Amino acid sequence: MKISDLVSLRRPVLRFFPPACAGCDGFAASQGAFCSVCQMAAMPIYPPYCERCRVPMEQFGDSRTNSASLCSRCHQLEPCYERVWAHWEYGGAVADAIRRIKYGGDLPALRALCRGAREWFCTTLEELPRDAPLIPVPAHRSELRRRGFHVPSLALRLFGKRLESSRVDRVLRKKRPTSRQASLPFAARRKNVESAFATTPSSQGGGPAILFDDVLTTGATVDAASRALCEAGFGPVYVLVLARAPRPNF
Repeated sequence: MKISDLVSLRRPVLRFFPPACAGCDGFAASQGAFCSVCQMAAMPIYPPYCERCRVPMEQFGDSRTNSASLCSRCHQLEPCYERVWAHWEYGGAVADAIRRIKYGGDLPALRALCRGAREWFCTTLEELPRDAPLIPVPAHRSELRRRGFHVPSLALRLFGKRLESSRVDRVLRKKRPTSRQASLPFAARRKNVESAFATTPSSQGGGPAILFDDVLTTGATVDAASRALCEAGFGPVYVLVLARAPRPNF
């Protein structure tokens, strides 16, 4: 049998099998990201949360009573982004899936995550300015060579069937490599990404922009990226992430 014959048989055969689970090697529920077991460990984000960075407000004691409904960290630092939207808490099966993607190269898991987040993603975009460009938080070229792929860009491509292709814009670049943020405390994370981003020479700032990333923990990376956009004339900057750490290491 020729290879072309095998390829032609592939699609009908796959129709008999459920999609893969993002968190394990099992089968996912129809149109979902996870199998029934992992789904129980994939938590959505519930209020009350900070209206800017979406961290659960109980992390900051009585700060939930302030007039702007912002956490004490956002009051203190005033991040450059306007507001964060996130689909899941970063933990349980969601964290397992993202680790499989980023450190194991499990791209089918990314496809599964995007399948499960597609409705949320499209609904959230409807709340934002229609002419705002979607900008994936970039990686440095050395980081791209090491990993071989870029999670935010691939995710936007997977969401792309529901997007206008002209809406995705790589106006932002990462000027220098940075250390892995995961092992660093908050102050070190901010310093690590300080002035790491810039807009491309051909970009023309003006109007709102939407940053997209896979995970938000302390918010240091998206704040640095938002700052670069604001300095180039964009604003306000909104942030969409697949997952947000509920207990960031502040």
